[in-house]
Amino acid sequence: FRGNEDLGGGLSAQFQIEHRFNPDTGAVNDTNVFWAGRSYVQLTSAAAGAVYLGREYSPEFWLAVKSDPFGWDGVGQISSMQYAGYSDAANCSVNGSSVRTSNTVGYKSPSLGGLTFNGAVSLGEGAAGCGRTQAFNLEYAAGPIYAGLGYSKASQGAADGNSLVNLAVHYNFGVVKPMLYYARAKTNGGNNTNKVIELAATAPLGNGVLKAAWARLDPQGANNTATKIGLGYNYNLSKRTNLYFDVGAGREDTKTNNTAYALGLRHTF
Repeated sequence: FRGNEDLGGGLSAQFQIEHRFNPDTGAVNDTNVFWAGRSYVQLTSAAAGAVYLGREYSPEFWLAVKSDPFGWDGVGQISSMQYAGYSDAANCSVNGSSVRTSNTVGYKSPSLGGLTFNGAVSLGEGAAGCGRTQAFNLEYAAGPIYAGLGYSKASQGAADGNSLVNLAVHYNFGVVKPMLYYARAKTNGGNNTNKVIELAATAPLGNGVLKAAWARLDPQGANNTATKIGLGYNYNLSKRTNLYFDVGAGREDTKTNNTAYALGLRHTF
């Protein structure tokens, strides 16, 4: 559920709440948290930016999802691999995810010549074992260029010292849009360093879009270097409806290799 109310004078108010359940059984994804997705309220000024409160995507996440041609969806997605094992467990995140942070106070700036800033602090609220997570991003988007820098750091709790720095650069040539993404994570209380690099691209093809991505994760202190390749095609039936065919192949040292295929119909409401 989401809504937007124009308050006049360049001010507006927004809210969004998302539940997570399994459509085949109706079972709740997380029995402890009903609104396990985004759950926030926001006040926006056209001139000054937006302030939001609640459970929302962490600022560094926007670089990751914009650099995944599959949008963190389906078998071809690069998704959590982009985080290089980073966890902000100090924030006691729902489902163990660092993508969204709870008890968050955040600010999003207006665009200044294509440059935007997003900063947020998520609070532990005194719960045992929980701490704070601080995060920010700087993004530039103008014409064919997109570039971003993101950072997140956990403190006070069990994940004290864990952090993530990520970088992204895209350039849309029209016939193809290549994307470069790099992230370095401090894990195990900041004692280990993991790195991930991703090369990806999208390209218009016929009445649709071709998607391709390759990523490699190199974790410190473990013999389990991982790579993944995603390849897919969206065929547009209309502006909001498409057929898709995706393939994902993952390889990890000392573990089983996997390949998956998906064919489906997607409609965006």
